[in-house]
Amino acid sequence: MVLLSLAASVATGPSMRCVDGPSRYAAWTVRSPRTLFVALAVILAVSACGDDDSVTTSTAGATTSSSSTRPTSGDTGQELAPELQELVEAAERVRGLSFLVTPTITQLAPDDFQERVRGLIEDEIDLEELAIDQALFELLGILDPGTDLGQAFSDLYAEQVGGFYDDDAGEMVVPTGEEITPLFKTIIVHELIHALQDQHFRYSDIHDRLIEEELSEESAALQALLEGDAQYFQLVYFEEMTTDEQVAVITESLAVDTTMLDSLPGWLGESLYFPYDQGYNFVERLVVDGGIAGVDAAYERIPTTTEQIMHPGKYSSLEGALPVSLPDTAVDGYEVVREDVFGEWSTDLVLLDGVSDGTAVVAAAGWGGDAFRLFWNGVDVALVLEWVGETPRDAEELEAALVSSLRSSMNVGQPQTDSDAGTSTMVGGDYAFVDRDRSTVVLVIAGDPTVGALLATAVAVG
Repeated sequence: MVLLSLAASVATGPSMRCVDGPSRYAAWTVRSPRTLFVALAVILAVSACGDDDSVTTSTAGATTSSSSTRPTSGDTGQELAPELQELVEAAERVRGLSFLVTPTITQLAPDDFQERVRGLIEDEIDLEELAIDQALFELLGILDPGTDLGQAFSDLYAEQVGGFYDDDAGEMVVPTGEEITPLFKTIIVHELIHALQDQHFRYSDIHDRLIEEELSEESAALQALLEGDAQYFQLVYFEEMTTDEQVAVITESLAVDTTMLDSLPGWLGESLYFPYDQGYNFVERLVVDGGIAGVDAAYERIPTTTEQIMHPGKYSSLEGALPVSLPDTAVDGYEVVREDVFGEWSTDLVLLDGVSDGTAVVAAAGWGGDAFRLFWNGVDVALVLEWVGETPRDAEELEAALVSSLRSSMNVGQPQTDSDAGTSTMVGGDYAFVDRDRSTVVLVIAGDPTVGALLATAVAVG
């Protein structure tokens, strides 16, 4: 899974939060000059981890082969090179866990590393799923028509990924030059923490089940725990570095090329950052409340919603999602290709892209639960969403924000409001319908206005 949880997942089989990427949980480490913390300009690492317990170390495509700091090819159980062994011990120390088996680390020359990343992404992308995502994002007006989303993902990962754990091959893979720089020390520690997570908590089976059952909201919450855990303790390691090393990390990260990232819509970057930024805050709260033991305990009671990640108090109080069931719907010529949950994060990030950040945050924060159904006829998409707020006021705020946002971003006309029914209908080249009754908001969007009107009749609540 890559989440850009582009979806990445950045990804799972994408919901609105996630755009299609690899279907399995690959651990990507993303490099970026963006600061992750207010006080420190630290690199952002996006990673994914697998469940292979192989024990080897290898060097492939390195620019030199004589450096004593490099691992050498060897059989299972071979000792790591001294500098890498120091990083293994550092990861164990900051995370408070010991490796059950020695991790595998492969270093590739930068060009070879980028090619491997591209190969993994291209092998895992489902082109049909990607076409559906692209049509949906274009309908919402948040992706320029004609964008080659598959190529964009391939280029984005090749540009931004700084390391990953390949669960198929059972190895951590990082690019490097003639030496392991301070920046890549932090990346290796981040990936080593993922390996520790997998060896001790065996989350891979859980993640695979969530992906198989198309539970992207739960998958995104799990990814945020994993990345937040690795990110938090990566920062602990960073803080142990000398001042010169810290400066080198920041300097290196600021030199990372972000041309591809900067060319894409901002919400894609925000989606990529979610498990790191929000996951870090979540894990920080766990540490404050219960120390490292509190983080370990989260793998016994895994968060289930992005709301819990964004508001850790709701995780502590066991506040889950309210159950939501959509009425039966069918459209001639269309098939249902996805039924899932948006969650608070996707509501904020994607649906409300056409309003101010403050308005979007307030409107999304009232999320109590939702369910959506996505239709596809090979060319056009249609979407039905039922969203339940925690209070009627929450639904009012979302309704107003949706009408404003969709009018701004979609190819629709001025809202036609029926105050008695509590509905707003917008028709142009495309179709949008918003309905509210007490704490419930219903949304219908479609590329074919006739199909949209049929769906609106079937699901209206006002």
